[in-house]
Amino acid sequence: MAGRVAGVRGLVPLGISYMASGGSLLAAAAAQLVTFATLASQLGPDQFGLYVVITAITTIAVPIVGLGAQECLVRRVARDRSIYPAMLGHNLILIGGTGLPLLLIGLVVLPIVLPLSADPLVNHGGYLLLLASNLILHKVIFIATQAFIAHSRFAPANGLEVFYAFARTAAALLACLVFGVERVADWAVWYFACHVLVTLVALFALRQLGAPQWRIVRDEIWTGILFATQFIFRTLRQNTDLLVIAMVTSPEVTGSYGIARRILDSSYLSVEALNRLIYPGSAAASVAGLHKISRRARNVLLAAVGIAVLAALAIFICAPILPLLFGAEYVSLVSIVRVLCWGVILFAAYAVALDTLGASGNQRVRAWILNSANMIGAGLIAVLTWQFGLAGAFGAFYATEVALVVASLVVLVFLTKADRARAQEGAT
Repeated sequence: MAGRVAGVRGLVPLGISYMASGGSLLAAAAAQLVTFATLASQLGPDQFGLYVVITAITTIAVPIVGLGAQECLVRRVARDRSIYPAMLGHNLILIGGTGLPLLLIGLVVLPIVLPLSADPLVNHGGYLLLLASNLILHKVIFIATQAFIAHSRFAPANGLEVFYAFARTAAALLACLVFGVERVADWAVWYFACHVLVTLVALFALRQLGAPQWRIVRDEIWTGILFATQFIFRTLRQNTDLLVIAMVTSPEVTGSYGIARRILDSSYLSVEALNRLIYPGSAAASVAGLHKISRRARNVLLAAVGIAVLAALAIFICAPILPLLFGAEYVSLVSIVRVLCWGVILFAAYAVALDTLGASGNQRVRAWILNSANMIGAGLIAVLTWQFGLAGAFGAFYATEVALVVASLVVLVFLTKADRARAQEGAT
């Protein structure tokens, strides 16, 4: 009885931390939706559809920036905080070394493929601001939040994320409602100014954790690349349907689908808020073996799925009010949202399993699962969306998500049993 009481008491701090982390992410997600709604209503279907496509393309490139070094920042610092200066410098060097070449490639390609304006200066200048914000400044802000999470200092991490989201919302409200911005090229100026402000705040906050050591941690390069590939292929798969839909449907459907995907991504935050609380502790506990965190993973899985069910139901019920927020011209928005919202439940199942593998150092296995599923899923989504439009996109999306759930759970159970057997043999 006393053990159960102690267990319940042990859950109280975690519950409080989750409410704080989840509340901050929920506030950030709400602010992002307000930003998206403001831009959707002010830019109109044509310009907003263009902005959605540009965002999808740059989102695919974001995981490449830094070569996945944020994972080793959290994992290594959670185990040994003395290594933090080296891991921070490692991350910042890789962000600059990968972000700048991608920015230059984008400046060459995107103004030709998706021009913002007939004026070359406005066209290239707008892309320079958008790409610098999405590829470099955004990544620096993200690394700052990860640095605080690695130290289990969730309050500053939550505060920075909320500030980031509300800064973008304030920029959108000022740009659209006060200054009447109606083009993506004009919004790029406000977008860049917002990111500069938040980056300066993030760098100032990081000073309390210590200065970086400007060196590359060579033994983490390959692990980081494996981690990055998971998100590269995942992002590619998640944006393939949007890019193909833009080619085979109207701007209204493209805009509605883009809004629905943003809402679905926001719902993922309810699960990610829990996972990021658990990850540092799992990384430290798994030093003794994957089987040492099997009970922990099972409890987190149950909690995550429960949270995801509530999130999906909330989105389904609230879907009819979305046209009031984003504009009545997005006529297909409600039906698309109600079809996609259940994906958060599947995400919760495989995200917990994959994070358990990652925290225990099994990045190669995690990468194999995610990359295989996402590469096959991207091809399936492209073909079915091209052939059957929205219906094909929906079918391919759920087929890929179900495959990820099955593969991740089966592999996690298998590796846990094998690890436990090895430990028992060693003890004998």
